[in-house]
Amino acid sequence: MTTVLQVVFCCAALVAVCTAVLAHRHRHRTPAATALTATMAGVALWSATDAAVLLVGSDVVHRLYAPVLLAAISLAVVGTYATARTVSDPSWRATPRTRFHLAVVPVLVVLAAALPATRELVMTDVPPGPVGAEAQVTLGPLFLAATAYNYVLTGTAYGHLVRRWVRATGVFRRQIGVLLASAAFSSTGGVVAVVSQLDGQGTDPTPLFLLVTGLVDCWALFRLGLLRVVPVAREQVVDTVPDAVLVVDPAGLVIDVNPAATRMLHRLRPELAGELVGRPLVELAGPQTVAVLDRTEQRNGHRVAEVVPGLWLDVRASGVSDPRGRALGRILVVRDVSEQQERQAAVERLNEQLAEQVAVIERLRAELAEEAVRDPLTGLHNRRHLDRALAADLARRPRSGELSVLVVDVDHFKRVNDRFGHAAGDRVLTAVAAVLDGAVREGDTAARLGGEEFVLVLPGAGRAQALERAERVRSEIAAARHLLGGEALAVTASVGVAVCPSDGADAAALLEAADRALYTAKATGRDRVVAAAAGAPVPELVPGG
Repeated sequence: MTTVLQVVFCCAALVAVCTAVLAHRHRHRTPAATALTATMAGVALWSATDAAVLLVGSDVVHRLYAPVLLAAISLAVVGTYATARTVSDPSWRATPRTRFHLAVVPVLVVLAAALPATRELVMTDVPPGPVGAEAQVTLGPLFLAATAYNYVLTGTAYGHLVRRWVRATGVFRRQIGVLLASAAFSSTGGVVAVVSQLDGQGTDPTPLFLLVTGLVDCWALFRLGLLRVVPVAREQVVDTVPDAVLVVDPAGLVIDVNPAATRMLHRLRPELAGELVGRPLVELAGPQTVAVLDRTEQRNGHRVAEVVPGLWLDVRASGVSDPRGRALGRILVVRDVSEQQERQAAVERLNEQLAEQVAVIERLRAELAEEAVRDPLTGLHNRRHLDRALAADLARRPRSGELSVLVVDVDHFKRVNDRFGHAAGDRVLTAVAAVLDGAVREGDTAARLGGEEFVLVLPGAGRAQALERAERVRSEIAAARHLLGGEALAVTASVGVAVCPSDGADAAALLEAADRALYTAKATGRDRVVAAAAGAPVPELVPGG
């Protein structure tokens, strides 16, 4: 039997060491890994101590047995407590005060077991027997008190673990269930071991139960993802998110806030003081903020509004109900979107500026395009535009009827330049251009061909209409007076008229016919209107324009 116990204790120590190593490798993922490492280290030391007593029958081993055993038990118990607390609440951390309370009893008991004066109060060992014999011990009152303390501590930890198991779901519930089952098995075995040794006889079988616990924990590590799939505490989620989270009951009272919500509320109302939980939301956020949000249309489950100048809030609300469907309150998730709104406003301003600049560019482009087809002196269209406009009018002529062309030339214009100078001549040309510009209707074209020669294109006008309008132009030019060098000067103009299609079917033929008519007008005395006659010879022009 002793040999079997030696093997079992050695195996228990080996399994506990392996489990401790595996848990230690996960220490960076969760504090529970460090706590489980301490637990398994205590189990390994406990098993090794029992194995040493059975294997080595010396006075030194028997004197060291009690303090080492109690140190191992205390390490295993404190590790179990920390493991249970950390698994049940991942945000739990042992404070310095907690560490002191966890360490003070084990340290005192170990010291009592190590000191000769108090050793009898902890454990009385019989003289060592031969190697392989069972170690006989008598448990003292301090040992029993320490054992009771350890079970109270372990029971408290398991109470936290049970409450967590009730609330947990999925893989986390299975993980906690495995820990509870293995803990219940080893705890029951420990109670049996203590009771069986109250008469001072027998060997501590607790490591046998701890061996099973270690094997189950190993299985949990590999099969259930224990310490690999680690739950995250509410504080680690809600308290660290950048969004403000408020929980409001049906009466409008705030029953929970995270740090981001506290900062947001103080930004809304810097004068806020005291505890925020338990106060009405209207009081904390302010009536104006609540009113603005209530007036804002809800889109896609949230509202975005400027609650105070420069502060934009995106508010999402979701209801919370109990299993029976009764409303428990609302969860408000509030995000400060002032920066995004400012960027959006800046983008909109840039778009407006860009649109204005595009409009300016389009206007300038149109002006440049218009200037490209305008005569810079008179403002009338130039020959380039005339060619395009006349071609387009001729293309539409089958639908619009006849089309007439008037070629206007200022009589004796060279004399004006010679007598008064080119500047005076430019003023005369500008005045003549103004008469022509005033004579055009919608759809007509007035252009300067060059020098003192101008063209009017009259879509839809027949010969009679063209001659009438040409006469009107000629008479207005003749009636005008130009003050040149202190002298009121009158100029006249000759006009040639051609009609499409009778005088020409294309632009070149039509302009040529109008030119022939113009030369006829000049050759027959100037200051007159002459209509083209198809095939008529071009008369010889008298010098002088």
